[in-house]
Amino acid sequence: MTPPASSEPLVEPPADLGAFAAGLDAWLADPPAAVQAAARPIACYEQRVAAMSRLMEALYAAGWGRYGWPAWAGGLGGTVLHRAAMWEALARHGVPGMALFEHLEILAPTLIALASREFVAVALPEFLRGRELWAQGFSEPEAGSDLASLRTRAVISGDDYRITGRKIWTSWARYARWCLVLARTGTREARHKGLTAFVVDLRSPGVEVRAIEQANGTDELAEVSFDEVFVPSDRIIGGLGGGWPVAMHILSCERGTFAWFRHCFLYPHLLCALDRGSAGSDDALGSTLLDLASISATSHAALRAHAAERPLGPRAAFTKLLLCAGEQSVNDWIFANDGDLALGAPDEHAAVLRQDYLFSRIVTVYGGSQQMQLETIAKQILRLP
Repeated sequence: MTPPASSEPLVEPPADLGAFAAGLDAWLADPPAAVQAAARPIACYEQRVAAMSRLMEALYAAGWGRYGWPAWAGGLGGTVLHRAAMWEALARHGVPGMALFEHLEILAPTLIALASREFVAVALPEFLRGRELWAQGFSEPEAGSDLASLRTRAVISGDDYRITGRKIWTSWARYARWCLVLARTGTREARHKGLTAFVVDLRSPGVEVRAIEQANGTDELAEVSFDEVFVPSDRIIGGLGGGWPVAMHILSCERGTFAWFRHCFLYPHLLCALDRGSAGSDDALGSTLLDLASISATSHAALRAHAAERPLGPRAAFTKLLLCAGEQSVNDWIFANDGDLALGAPDEHAAVLRQDYLFSRIVTVYGGSQQMQLETIAKQILRLP
């Protein structure tokens, strides 16, 4: 099958998930140039972003990238299961990851649930097309995992707001137009009850984005400063003072359903390295596969809950912990069985593997640290003192 000239869907939504998956596999069997380009190892992060943006444009034009999103938001119907099937198929056909389009599964479900329909109907299609990208402004220099202590302030100015403050470790801010910013509209003593979520245009006067080069050489992260940045009051998500439920909705996606999408790429990542394994590494390989199987089981349960519009709540902490263990064990096994990756020739493939390994060292921090996940399980599930 070849992509149609228009954006008409290739199969009808959303009755038959199997037909959707089969049709997508048929389309990928003779992949468009955008798919082939995204499947190549690309060490330069800016070039990787460009390749992934072109892939999203192709998926949107063919209809596949619109499934799983509501029609009023530019989608073609269906549920998160359609999106899960799409990214799983892309992983099997060589695409190595989602790059900054991970935020589609972290931020977009919250926007659909809690933002104004008028804004989402305009903004989401541009995100699905890969044209206007998103960042998430939560962590601050003195408020990392403890979001309730953040200091970025939003002060009312007429009928609208002015935001002043600083965000750190802001993923993909260099490449994004929009940023979902958590800011304080109440007192510091109010803690989480005094927070509000805003959608901020990063092109606005008063915004400064400074890229942060990570240890793996990519500039995925950034520091973002806001100096009395004007934000219209209709860019509030979840209502004034409703920022904490917005943050919890986002983190439920980031710690729960997102694990499915990320782990889909870990299987082929490991499979491509199997020919370098030794007999002495079989035990470690078996443990790694068990880690991946545990992510499959728990994250698929999270997908079903999300598709049925059931909140995941603190159970998402289990999935986040399992994803961290699985991602690290996959990268540990690959490096343990290929010593040339550490010191070998810096070709694109080896460079990307090194980037992935170094990134896997910090997966226990983003989206809430491993210690916070354990505390959530202890207090909210096991009811320990």
